[in-house]
Amino acid sequence: MNTGGLLVSVLMGTYYRSEDTTALQRSVTSILEQSYRRIEFLICDDGSSPEAIRYLDHVAAKDSRILLVRPGDAFSLPQKLNRCLREAKGTYIARMDDDDASHPNRLEEQVAYLERNREISFAGCNVALYRNREYAGMWRFPEFPAVQDFFFRQPFVHPTLLFRRTALESVGGYSEDQHCVLCEDYDLLLRLYAAGFQGANLQENLFDYSLPMTAKGGRKMRHRWNEAVTRYRRFRELNVLHAAWPYVVKPILVGLIPGRILQKIKERDR
Repeated sequence: MNTGGLLVSVLMGTYYRSEDTTALQRSVTSILEQSYRRIEFLICDDGSSPEAIRYLDHVAAKDSRILLVRPGDAFSLPQKLNRCLREAKGTYIARMDDDDASHPNRLEEQVAYLERNREISFAGCNVALYRNREYAGMWRFPEFPAVQDFFFRQPFVHPTLLFRRTALESVGGYSEDQHCVLCEDYDLLLRLYAAGFQGANLQENLFDYSLPMTAKGGRKMRHRWNEAVTRYRRFRELNVLHAAWPYVVKPILVGLIPGRILQKIKERDR
């Protein structure tokens, strides 16, 4: 199947504060070296370190596929992604984070999959896990997640996703509501499901995902409260709240578990 004529817009929102740009360079390079060549790469870097800004300026000057989006007032990830989405011209919208790496055939495989399966509106994949650049296992996800698969944990990894642009636009993109901070992906995907769209995961590893250094990932209790609010709202909208109640409060309960115990639980889950 020839899909070479379809433009893919890759969106990255970054607040890269480190002086060491190794992870950022690896991430950006993994997109620029995709086997699927017809891409535009929109990067919103409001608030990044001087070293990150210099690197992005340099690489954008060398590759015309990169568009730097710097509105000056987009500080949260949803704001950054929505600004990029407004500038994007692609038939498909892909996500990428600044500390992960896409395998060279990721976009080619995902575009071909969505072209073959018109009933699917967005696609992710299985991922290899890394912590401090060391291999830490795999995450394997259901091929066709149902709403119930969102109860315990999200059955997609946000930066692996490729969306049909029409699906994203039909639900208004990312919510910038304060209760969606650090759970904007959870909110978006459940709104897509509520609107009748179906997602899928390619059953192969096309992505290297960076885990946080601690089991709790530095998440504050207010962010866990945001996730609980998001779960409540979305599960209620999907008419599954009666079955999902224990999972609505799960983020808060997890926040009360000592970090060393939580780390052992997560290691057993991989």
